[in-house]
Formats: sequence, C-alpha cells, structure tokens
Amino acid sequence: MKKIFCASLIALLMAAGASANVVMTARVGFLTRLNTNEDEFSRIIQDSQRVTGWNLLSNRHELYGVKFYDSLNVMFMAMDKYEIDEIALPDVVANYIVSENPAYEICCLAQTKIPMSLAFGFRNDNAQLAWKFDRVIQEMEDDWTLPEIQGVYIYGKSRNKPVTFEKFDGAETIRVAVTGDLPPLDYIDAAGKPSGFNTALLAEIGKRLKVNIGLVNIEAGARNAALSSGRVDVVFWYETSDGTEWNFDAPEGVLLSRPYYSWNKFYHITKK
Repeated sequence: MKKIFCASLIALLMAAGASANVVMTARVGFLTRLNTNEDEFSRIIQDSQRVTGWNLLSNRHELYGVKFYDSLNVMFMAMDKYEIDEIALPDVVANYIVSENPAYEICCLAQTKIPMSLAFGFRNDNAQLAWKFDRVIQEMEDDWTLPEIQGVYIYGKSRNKPVTFEKFDGAETIRVAVTGDLPPLDYIDAAGKPSGFNTALLAEIGKRLKVNIGLVNIEAGARNAALSSGRVDVVFWYETSDGTEWNFDAPEGVLLSRPYYSWNKFYHITKK
C-alpha cells in the first residue's frame, strides 16, 4: 500500500510540474493585413529573435493564435462570442476604447522593436497626387500643424468633435477610403459625422491643396480592392515601418506617402 501511495504521489508531482511548464495560447484578433496571411503574421510576431520582432511584455501567455478581421466592430463581436480571447490595437486606440466602454480592459502590452507608422496609399499611376500629399504633410510638420492636430484629436478633451471639410466650387474631388471604426484615429460619431485625427488631417490637406475631399466608407480588408479598382483615389491608412518585413499591409501596386503618425506599442484588450 505504501509503494502504491508513493507511486501515486510521484505521478501527481510530475503532472504538476508538467502543467507548470504549459504555455498558454491566446487567440488574438488583429485588423486584416493585406500583404500576408494569418499563419505568416503569427510566425513573425512570435519570433522574438528577429530584429523586427514583437515583444509581448506580459506573463499572461507566449503563443498566439492569430485571427484577422475586416473591421473593428466585427472583431469585438467575435470576442463577445468568445471566438477570440483578446484584440491587439495601437495603444491610442486601445486606450480610447477602454475609456469609453467599461466592459473591456487592457490585459497586456506588446512592443515592436521598430516603430510602426500610418501612411496614405495611392495607386502607382497616381504619383503626382502622392507627391502633393507628401509636400503638404511636410509643410504641416514644419509649421507644427501636424502635432497640433494630433494633440487635439488623439489626446485632447475635445477629440470627439466632428470634422468639417471646406468646399471649393469647381475644384477636383479626391475620393478617400476611410473605415470609420478606429477611434480616435478615424470614426463616425453618434450623429453620423466624420471625426478623428485622420479625418482632421484630411480636412487640412484638402484645405491646403484647395481640393474637395470625398469620404468613402469601406472595411479594412477592402482597402486595396477599393484603390486598385479606381473606386477611391487614396486609402487613408496603410500600416508600415522602416523594416521591410513589417510592410505586409501594403501590397504591390500601392504607393505610400511619407508617414504622418507613428507608435511602437500595441495594447491587448479583453473582456472583464
């Protein structure tokens, strides 16, 4: 009997030791990247040895099961249904969401080794328009208009105020694809009016170029199709960086503007 008891105890201790080494896998939702698939994206962000690796600063888990979604709304519905455990978003977006919705909380932080940036996207045959946007973005950096708009529409207390676009009679209309569900960068407010940093930036670009800006609402996964088909002239954001391996959001045939906003922290949101 004593031998049986000892054997059972050893088995329990071995099982406990094995379970202590188990690495939990979290199912994490990301907005669709257009130049890679879920498996490749998961492999890259888990490889901490890469120069462009994704450092998860948490003891919550070490492995991801990555799932792409074409819109933020659909991704949150998936988490509410427990199809995914967490959602990874740029820090300013995550902070905005948890401040507006008490049902969610930030559970951990992921930090990229190379900063990520937002850039406008154009067709390769529309280099002249890309050059105009680059020139205006540079002007706005030089005269401090760009950081001022960031301060108001990303970090300011009045960040939810709607954006007004100037109208120029007889001027060209530039059709710009926006998703409308990535606050405080880009969203449609409760009254159906465009708001957010990207929208305010577009309004200032239109004003300086003296062109009309026409917003076209699309989902994140439809950005490239809308651009390549000619439905829009500009896509308001592609995610990019100086590390070429990270440029898996802009497919071939897309000409990127100079970056206009950068970050290197992604917060993971989960249900409380």
